This record gives sequence, C-alpha cells and structure tokens, in this order.
Amino acid sequence: MTLNVGITGHRANALDEAITAELGENLDRVLLSLIGATRSLRESEPEHYAAEPPLFRFHTALATGADQIAARSARHHDFEVRAILPFSEAEYTHDFASGEEHREFKRQVAAADEVFCLPGKRAHEEDAYVLVGKAIIAAADIVVAVWDGDEGKGRGGTAHVVELALIAGVPVIHICVDRTNKTISDVRLLIGGEVLDPEVASLAGPKDYIHLVTGVLAPHGEIEKQHIAQYLAEIEQTTNWRIEYPMMLSLLRIKKLPRRPWHQGRVADGHEAGSGKSGDLDTRTLDAAYDWANFLAIRYAQLFRSGHVTNYALAALAVIVALTGLIVPSIKIWLVMVELSVIALLFYNTHWGSKGEWHRKWLQYRHLAESLRPLAYLKRTGLAGPPFRADFAERSARHEESTDWTRWYAASIWRQMEAPIGTMTDETVRKLAHDVLTEQVRPQTAYHEINAKRMHDIDHKLHEVGNFLVGGVIAACSLYIVVYFFMHDWVKPLTAPFVFVTAGFPALSAAAFGLRGHGEHLVTASRSISTVRALRGNGARLEDATELDVLTKELRDTAEIMLSDLNEWSLAYRERSLQVPG
Repeated sequence: MTLNVGITGHRANALDEAITAELGENLDRVLLSLIGATRSLRESEPEHYAAEPPLFRFHTALATGADQIAARSARHHDFEVRAILPFSEAEYTHDFASGEEHREFKRQVAAADEVFCLPGKRAHEEDAYVLVGKAIIAAADIVVAVWDGDEGKGRGGTAHVVELALIAGVPVIHICVDRTNKTISDVRLLIGGEVLDPEVASLAGPKDYIHLVTGVLAPHGEIEKQHIAQYLAEIEQTTNWRIEYPMMLSLLRIKKLPRRPWHQGRVADGHEAGSGKSGDLDTRTLDAAYDWANFLAIRYAQLFRSGHVTNYALAALAVIVALTGLIVPSIKIWLVMVELSVIALLFYNTHWGSKGEWHRKWLQYRHLAESLRPLAYLKRTGLAGPPFRADFAERSARHEESTDWTRWYAASIWRQMEAPIGTMTDETVRKLAHDVLTEQVRPQTAYHEINAKRMHDIDHKLHEVGNFLVGGVIAACSLYIVVYFFMHDWVKPLTAPFVFVTAGFPALSAAAFGLRGHGEHLVTASRSISTVRALRGNGARLEDATELDVLTKELRDTAEIMLSDLNEWSLAYRERSLQVPG
C-alpha cells in the first residue's frame, strides 16, 4: 500500500514571514492526517493490501518557500522524499540566491531519498517549470497546493499546476494563503471544476481525510471488492483439459495442435522480457502482476471458447442423434436416451461455465493484463500518469462498475513501482523511444497483423464448412428429385436417409454459422487492421521524438491505441456470454 503526495506552492519571495511560520504547522497537520487516514484504511480493509506497513512518498521540486518547508515536514513524518528538478542539479542551483538560500537547496537535495532531473533548457525556462509541474502531478495521488487562490502570473506557476491537477483528475488539498491578513485562512479539498471556480469538498476532520484517501486508494463498490477477492484467490493451474477450441483451430487448419494441448506453461515462464528491468527502472513488481493476469486471461479464454465450441457441437449432435432414429428405428428408445443425455450435457456445460464466470474473468483479466502492459514505459518518462487514472477517479459512465477493479488494481501497481531517478538527457529520451518501438509497438503491430489474418481465416473456413453442408443439402434434394421422376421405386428406401441429410446438414451448418456470429471474427480482424495502422503511425512519430514532452505524448497515444482496441474488444464480447444455442 503506497500513497504518493506532491507539493506545489508559492516561492519564499511571495510568502510573508508570518505565513511562512504558520505554514509548517499546517503542512504537518495535513501530512499527519493523510498518514492516519491511510493507516485507518489499511486496518479496515486488510484483505486488499499487503501485510507491510503503508509506504508514503513525497514529490517536490524543492523551490524556495512552500516546496522546501513541505519537504522538511515530509521527512519529519517519515515520507520518502523524491526531488524532481526542472533542470540538471547544477543548472537548477542558478535559481537560488548565493549564500544561505543556495546552501539550503544543497542540503535539501542531499537529504532527498531520490533525485530526478528533467531535461529542461534555460532557453525555454517557462516550459521547464511546466514540465516539473506535470511530473509532480504524474507522480502524485494527491497534490498539496500552498496557494492564494488568485489567477497565476504565467505557465508553470502554482495556479497553473493546480489547474493541470484538476484536469488530470488528481485531488488537490488547498492550503489557502491570505495575503491581506498574512495568515493561512483555510484548508479545503478541490475535486474538479475550473481553477478559479473549483468544486470544493470539506476537509475539516479525520472522517474527511479518510473519505479522501478511500476514494483514491480503495476499490469503490461491493461488486468490485468481490471480484478482487476472487482474483486474489486464483491459483496456478498448468493443466486445462478444455481443449475444444484449439482442436477446432487444428481441424480448420488455422493453427497446429500443440503436442500437449492441455498443458499451459508456468507463470514464471510467461514474461516476454524476463529481465525485471525496463531501462534502469526496476519492473519486477509490474512484471509479476502482468504475468499473473496474462496467465489467468489465457486460461479463462480457452475455457470460455472451448465451452462455446462444445455448446454448438452438442446442439448439432442432439439433432443428428434424433434424426438417426429415422434410419435405425429399432434403437429409437436408446437414441432418445442419448439425445436427452446430450441435451443434459449441453445445459451442464453452460451451467458450469456460468458458475465459474469464465466469460467475465476472461474479459476482466485480459483487460487488467493489457492495462499493465504500457506502464513501464510511461513510468520511465517521469512525466506521464497512468492512462486510466481519470476514468477511475471520475467513475466514467463509459465503463461498467465491474471493470473498475482492474483499473484500481493497475493503479495500485503503478504507485508501488519505483519512480525514475537520475538525470533525463536527450540520449535517455532517444533510448526510451527506441525501447518502446522494439519492445512494444513493433511486437504489438506484428501480433495484430497475425491476429487479423487468423480471425479472417477462421471466419472463412467456417463459412466454407457451412457452404459445403448447404451444398450437400442441395445435392441431396437434386438427387431425390431425379430419383423420384426416373427411378420412382427407389424413393421410399431413400426417404429416411434423405431426411437425415436435409435436416442434419442444416443443423451442422447452423452450428458453424453460430460459431462465426458468436466469435465476430471479421469484426475482430477489422479492429486489428485499424490498430496496425494506428500503431504504424505512432511508431513513425516515436522514431522522430527527441523532446521528453513530445515523447510522453506519443507514449500516451501508444497506450491509448492499445487500450482503445481493448475497450472495443471488451464491448463486443461483453454480451457474448456462454449460452445454450437456441
């Protein structure tokens, strides 16, 4: 369990001495209240968090005034302090007057647990201050703003950072500076709206802080909590006897059946890179979370798809068994019993899949795995927040409640991940762009190209099967007409086989058509082709990206492209639950 807090506020030259003296006490109260609320949440919902005590991180640009006062307060209350500087440390020292101000900055940097320097340039100083504000917002779950509430004097100032935080869906604890009376007038919570006309919530006592922290760190609904508990209770199973779907692909000559189709590789063998590193960033926590979600998504996909294939096969088989009684009437009673058994098996298969929630688990676990996929590269920028934070914070109407837990879980992994440290240079930016291209964009482009062809081939082969069966019916009917007019004495013996073919083949054809319709293979192929085009354009822009803010925008686009495809896929399959064909 981790809580990240960021700070923005006026510099020392904008704060009266009386305000400065009072500010430290207010910051102490705010940080202690956040600590208390987080620990209270941990104690009230221990099943959702690790057994270790909560970790508190504080992100600050270490400017004079509010930033440095807050950093001292955070260290005093055992926060890990991460300094995010707009320039290299050597360049940033020019922002501080020689003498005690300069020495205090050096002390603050030395006392920080981590230091991250953005690649700001003096020639574009305002852009550098905007960049550091965005970096603090990206790192923070909650931003504390020491602000007079007035319109800002330019980009990168306190008012602008507050505005950017509200746009990003990050709650802002506003410590109100009253310049006229030289005092701190109020502490309130900003949760949306315009920067000069924000939506305000009370922050008067412990209950308000608990409500704030719960909204940021905890799953929101009982259904979500139930699904989280089920996810955490999953166990690793490397044997999956439901192999009907891979068998169908093999019969259609789409994909060769593995030597042991019932075997699924271990979770530990599943990670695509396996190094636990992305650049200099430690990604072991993220890799483990992705591997587990991906493992479960693969398992439940095969369970659901195989159950789906079996249902259509059993429905067709029930018709064939019934028609067999026309050919072999002497065993009619036994065929009736077999038909009832087949129908019972069909209902049992549907019940088993519904009870096991194969459909929901497949969609949600895949959604979780793909939400985790781009996080390492976004994290390495130091400038991007998780792509789903605003969706979760706003409880967007575009997403059903039952999928929100995956965003909650992914956000929890995000805040646990290590943040980038060191100095971001032009070379670092190029290296990150190269890594994303080679490790994500190009492999995902290749995957969607293969997926588009495979989905098209499945639809085409099932269409061919259906056409063949319908052709068989036409041939049987034509033959029957010929026999009726030219060899009439043969008609009666052929009647039962004729009915078998003309009724049985359409049943098999309907099963093939049902598999086509339920699978929506052409729609999936079309989406994959669109994703390929979007990723190719994104990849071309990534190759040209040399500035951090440009690269960050393109990485957000990369994540958006992949998550948009995922959301469309989830929407298409949401209503395709396992059902009895009818």
